[in-house]
Amino acid sequence: MISGLKRVMRDVKKRKVTKATNGMQLIVNGWGLIKQGLSLIKNDVRHHRKK
Repeated sequence: MISGLKRVMRDVKKRKVTKATNGMQLIVNGWGLIKQGLSLIKNDVRHHRKK
């Protein structure tokens, strides 16, 4: 996964964005957003239990 990310970043710098690298970027960005969302939900649940 990380080696793929490096390739994507290198391609983006060269302005050589193919459909594959574009798709990988979308997947990586989406996964990051999902993880952020889950952590926010977890924090929210914890705060509500304390009250």
